[in-house]
Amino acid sequence: MTNGQPEQAAERIRYWGEAYLQSTRESHRRAQQFFDADDPFTAYLYLFVAFNNLYCLLARFDGSESAKIRAALDLLPLTEIDRMYTPEYLNLISELNDRPTEQFVEGPDAGSQVRGIVNMRDYFLGKDPAECMAHVAAVASREASVEDKRKTLQDVAASLLYTVRNNQFHAVKGPQRLADQFTLEAAFQMLLPVVDALTPIAEQTVQELRVSSS
Repeated sequence: MTNGQPEQAAERIRYWGEAYLQSTRESHRRAQQFFDADDPFTAYLYLFVAFNNLYCLLARFDGSESAKIRAALDLLPLTEIDRMYTPEYLNLISELNDRPTEQFVEGPDAGSQVRGIVNMRDYFLGKDPAECMAHVAAVASREASVEDKRKTLQDVAASLLYTVRNNQFHAVKGPQRLADQFTLEAAFQMLLPVVDALTPIAEQTVQELRVSSS
């Protein structure tokens, strides 16, 4: 737990939990509003705010960002994972994870290839694009076990989806945005059901801690 003090983390959730949930609900509402208005950049920003609230709260604020994300998704019920892991959802993962090679078509970088979700800041500073990719090594099939599907969802959220969020702030934005629109739309559709599934778990967690203190 945070600083080795589990009770401090629990007390923090008891005190601030409802505020976290309120922020999560409002961010979720705004995310959908901007997505419907064809603004995936702002939509994904708000959706990740909601996700950040949820995984921090459910992991009791303990560990690295990746560790907190994995801990939160570890709480998803098996039935929820199976319900979420549709052929359409699997296709979104594949599209974002295995994107075909793209390249600049004009300017001094014309012909330079970019593959997958790339940290464009590092790319423009001269690093090899291959060093900057976020990629999930093994994606479970629809026929895989529920736990294998859970691991895929954890890997996707901790790698691909987090990298998309990072690229919103650290990537170079310009005339050729190299599939920002596609990655943000796909990532939004992949993250939305995760946020929807984690929200009631967070609500229950906050309620149980509040009851235990009364």
